[in-house]
Amino acid sequence: MKNLIQHLNYLPKAMMLVLVLSFAFTTQSCDDDDDDMIDPGDQNIVEVVSGRPDLSTLTGAVVAAGLDEALAGPGPFTVFAPTNAAFNSMDQDILNNVIANPSLLTALLQYHVVSGEVESGDLSNGPVQTLLSGQTIDVDLSDGVVLNGSADVTTADVPASNGVIHIINEVLIPEDFVTNTLAQIVAGSPDHTILLSALGKPELGDLLAAANDPTQDLTVFAPTDAAFEAVLGALEKESIDEIPVGLLKEIVTYHILGGAVTSDQLSNGDVNTLLPGIPGGPEFEFVTVDITDGVKINSANVTAADIKAVNGVAHVVDAVLLPSYVAYSVGTIAEPVLFENDFTVLSAALRKAELLETVATTADLTVFAPTNAGFVAAGITSLDGLEKEDLTPVLTYHVLGAVVKAADLPESGIAATLNGENIYLGYSANVLINGLTTITAVDIEKSNGVVHVIDRTLIPPAPNVVEIALALADNGDASEFTILTSLLANEAYADITQAIIDAENITIFAPTDAAFEDIADIIPTLSEDQIRTILTYHAAGARVFSYNLVDGQEVIMLNTQTLKVNINNDGVFLEDKSAVDAEVIIVNVHGSNGVIHAVDKVLIPEL
Repeated sequence: MKNLIQHLNYLPKAMMLVLVLSFAFTTQSCDDDDDDMIDPGDQNIVEVVSGRPDLSTLTGAVVAAGLDEALAGPGPFTVFAPTNAAFNSMDQDILNNVIANPSLLTALLQYHVVSGEVESGDLSNGPVQTLLSGQTIDVDLSDGVVLNGSADVTTADVPASNGVIHIINEVLIPEDFVTNTLAQIVAGSPDHTILLSALGKPELGDLLAAANDPTQDLTVFAPTDAAFEAVLGALEKESIDEIPVGLLKEIVTYHILGGAVTSDQLSNGDVNTLLPGIPGGPEFEFVTVDITDGVKINSANVTAADIKAVNGVAHVVDAVLLPSYVAYSVGTIAEPVLFENDFTVLSAALRKAELLETVATTADLTVFAPTNAGFVAAGITSLDGLEKEDLTPVLTYHVLGAVVKAADLPESGIAATLNGENIYLGYSANVLINGLTTITAVDIEKSNGVVHVIDRTLIPPAPNVVEIALALADNGDASEFTILTSLLANEAYADITQAIIDAENITIFAPTDAAFEDIADIIPTLSEDQIRTILTYHAAGARVFSYNLVDGQEVIMLNTQTLKVNINNDGVFLEDKSAVDAEVIIVNVHGSNGVIHAVDKVLIPEL
């Protein structure tokens, strides 16, 4: 009973029910034998086996495989019957795989049946043909009856009405009998540790489950560790952990076909994989088979073919197979976008907009690549609901139609994008784009251009200086210019604000909140006209970058008064009509119609 309960733990629930019923029948049969003394020779093979508690596992297996009716037929048959202990001593992974696959279970049981009634005295040394086509059992009579070199006949010549049963202490396994799943084959290979590591990632759990499911029917092209190491080296990666896991899953999926295909069933041409194509591409990514000289899958050689599994077949390949969109991206400016964890949102956006191939195959481009955090900083927290027509103008706004390294960014600070709109670059300690975006890494050179990394997605059209000031005033703990923007938002000064917005070229010297706080006791004493004079004293009607300023220069402001520029080793200072100069502390925040410089003091004109 203990053996039966242990065995039930490995069976599907439906099969468990069959075995429970089988065992109940067995118990009843034993009681009847005791009461009525039925001669076993009057029972057929199935009835005899069912009547023995030590063969209950075999009983359940025969029923599950649908062989009970055949073995209850006229026969005659000879059955080598493994005990429960024999089944329990099997490798349990193998046993589970066999039980889960009806065709395997049938084949295994057929291997234990010989056509005709062969009693122990009729056996001779040598092979005995079984009901499993082409498979024989080797008999050795030198020391009792031993089958296949290790299985002992422990009880011989148990009679049945349609044959004879010999009880054995080991389950017989046919030669070349497939018992492992594809996942178990990979796990047992010393040359596929990286593939196994990939399948072990939680995000690839469904692929591992399929590869370990005995009921599946799959073909796996299995790259060796050397194949993975070669592609990792080309990508300058140390391990697959540096590859975005979503892309890794796509690459592994690309190595799987939805059906078992042996090498002799392959022919020249394209075969669909389980990997769906990206927008604008084929419905499914396909591999190209070439059997002209050996077997090639894409450009990879099949170095070991037809490794059969319970749930399909594996072929070892000497190179990692790459989906079309990955293959054409490798070595181009699309490569870092695909293969870096920081750019998964950009990668998804380029695919959704059907622009990945354009970026990968167009010559001489510069891409300003926003990180995942850069999308969030610009208010884009998800691509859901965004379609190709929504994404295209944003993405093309990040691309220049020429190779422009950091040292070659235009001195004017204005660059035309593929979108048709300009971006505006400000040069200081860091390079700012449109006043709000910082270039954090530069000059990632690839075959068709260069990539610069940015920390905030660019949204066309470029903001004007007022919009930039408002954004900087609404920047959480880093907020600045809140007092200045509140004045500009005041209805009393709306005409000044509109004039700044409408200006084609303007420079704003923007006092910080701290600068306004320094004169907090003075502001309430000022008239509206005086405040207007102060506001217009902070703007000049030209686009003036910090590097255009020279010592002693006088800048004419919108209120027609002048500021004098003083430059020394300590920095850039502005001399107003008070006794204290203002220091320029942030420079070259560039927008569509001008530039902002932050100053640490409210500039005081003649009032």
